[in-house]
Amino acid sequence: PRSTPLYSSAASDVYKRQVKGCLTNIFCLIIIGVIIWIHFLILSGEDLSDVDFGEDIKSPPRDILFRANEVINSGRPFECSERALNQYLGASILGKEINSIAKYIRFERVAVRLRDGEFDLILIRRINEKRLTFSARFQIVSNMKGIEISVKSGKFGNLHVPGGFVSLLYPSVLSVTELLEKEKEMLTRPISVTIKKDWLRLAQRNK
Repeated sequence: PRSTPLYSSAASDVYKRQVKGCLTNIFCLIIIGVIIWIHFLILSGEDLSDVDFGEDIKSPPRDILFRANEVINSGRPFECSERALNQYLGASILGKEINSIAKYIRFERVAVRLRDGEFDLILIRRINEKRLTFSARFQIVSNMKGIEISVKSGKFGNLHVPGGFVSLLYPSVLSVTELLEKEKEMLTRPISVTIKKDWLRLAQRNK
């Protein structure tokens, strides 16, 4: 005698559809969870406790650019701490958002984090008093041809991204560099740049 199948063909199709629907729902939940997590990382400001803003310095910042030119022209190297540099940037760059978003987002300041051979350029904004940060890590190399600066990586809040994604920050970075026109001219001089943790050193480049 022939054996009777445990499930009919119709029941089997229903089961397959249920399994497929269940897997689709799980996949959608995973995607939604990833999107929520990414937004959480972006909106949670980067930890800046290791950045010396120099906010405890009550005296007005000196003209670092003038001092750098004066020292380098005398043949001596010029050294600047992260604290002094951030104090100078905080007083020199007073940014403002475009009118369409100015009521929601407030530009706070620009800061740098100096590390061995590289630095982070950090843009800090406020959304309803909540800090929002974007940063790009640059590697800087001085050689006989001049100064070479390349992008290594970036961070949107606490979300780490490859260097290619930093292109999304270019409009903001370009706005900052436009405000630092005189400082950019300094880098066109025949000087070498050395970055160490918390320190920047400028010197005449050996010919």
